[in-house]
Amino acid sequence: MAVLTDERTTHAERIEHSAQVRRICFVCTGNTCRSPMAEAVANDLASKREGKETFEAYSAGLYANEGEPISSNAISALELAEVVPSKRDYHAHTAHSLTAQEAEEYDLLIGMTGAHCMELMMRFPALAQKITCMPTPITDPYGGDLTVYRACLSEITSGVRALIGAEE
Repeated sequence: MAVLTDERTTHAERIEHSAQVRRICFVCTGNTCRSPMAEAVANDLASKREGKETFEAYSAGLYANEGEPISSNAISALELAEVVPSKRDYHAHTAHSLTAQEAEEYDLLIGMTGAHCMELMMRFPALAQKITCMPTPITDPYGGDLTVYRACLSEITSGVRALIGAEE
């Protein structure tokens, strides 16, 4: 995991106190489950942050099948959790792979697991200072039922809250 400031600085402090962090991108493997759910949760939480620095979340995959829709179970889990769609409505999400140009445009790249962070660092070594991981690895729900997706969303929500310093 790249340290953006000081090793004692929390993820939330990095986002909260860094003037340049405005666009964040969650990255997973296929961009149909974990990263779009994290994007949706982060944008929902960002819309509720009164008086605090705002940001906009995006998502991408490392090995996405371009144009593939978000998993129907991911949509169901988000709806059941009452995650409000932002202007980047998760219902219309389609998968795409992170490009080098796109990676440079983000202020922070957040891997859903350590393996995603390592792959990001291997692909974009010059951007190492922008790369970090979710506080705990997010289990891949791909192929699971709605219960699996809801458990994954719970992990994601806890991780995103820790990253942005949001209360439960």
